[in-house]
Amino acid sequence: MIEARNDKNVSIHVDLTSSCRLLTSPHSYIIASANGGLGKAFDELELNRVLCQHYGVRIAGVIINKVIPDKLEQTQHYLKKAMMQTWGIPLLGCIPDRPFLGCPALADLENLFQSTLISGKEHRFRHYTMEDINVVTTNLTRFLENLRVKPARTLYICHCTRDDLIVGFLAEYERRRRNPNSHEQPFEAALLVCGRGGKYQLSQEVRDMMVGVEGAPIMSVDVPTQQAMKMIHNYTPKLNIHDTNRVGVAVDHYEPYIDFEELMRRTTSSNSSFNEPGGPTFEELRRL
Repeated sequence: MIEARNDKNVSIHVDLTSSCRLLTSPHSYIIASANGGLGKAFDELELNRVLCQHYGVRIAGVIINKVIPDKLEQTQHYLKKAMMQTWGIPLLGCIPDRPFLGCPALADLENLFQSTLISGKEHRFRHYTMEDINVVTTNLTRFLENLRVKPARTLYICHCTRDDLIVGFLAEYERRRRNPNSHEQPFEAALLVCGRGGKYQLSQEVRDMMVGVEGAPIMSVDVPTQQAMKMIHNYTPKLNIHDTNRVGVAVDHYEPYIDFEELMRRTTSSNSSFNEPGGPTFEELRRL
């Protein structure tokens, strides 16, 4: 499966060329995908198609991902028509956006920052949205108030010099653990402690307090607070086989929108034109 990419840090030509060279077998097929939209998606897929055509790799079909739900029918109608008329390639699926699938889990942040949770490791697959992130610049009293009144699943970010906030976070978790109160929200907050190697670092004494604590996820990262926020905002988490919750949601969400019967027919057909009645042959497509 080849994903249409437009990453300024990765050459789409090099990325796709390497993939196409591996798929020169006459029995190899590609499913191309791109994110929702009309003009941009079509342009990105055209680049995919030209490279596949150059290397003699056939495209079984296209899947359009992350389509705005209100524009799902419109996107499906126009792209399906355009692809068959222009390329002779079917639209196998048009998937409405599901924001949860793009929410990073703490395990994703471990991968992003090349770090690991110091405490609360059993919650590595707990997810947080950008709306769940709160940079803490207040005093300890206000921070403790926020822990009790803000949404339970909030990812707090603070500087490593704020020992008071870190100790307060641990103390609030311990208070709720020892005195469970049905009127209080469950403790699902996490704390990201930012610093900078060689200048600002988490003290060893405070780190020792975190090690082994269950239920209160804390991670220390070697980047400034502002950079950490930017990195999280620009990050697109990938499916992780161990994140069974997100994998299950993805399967349930995608399955109804993909035409698997057409996909199987396209990849098991006996001739180069994919048995499309009246459609162009593979050799004709290569000459387009």
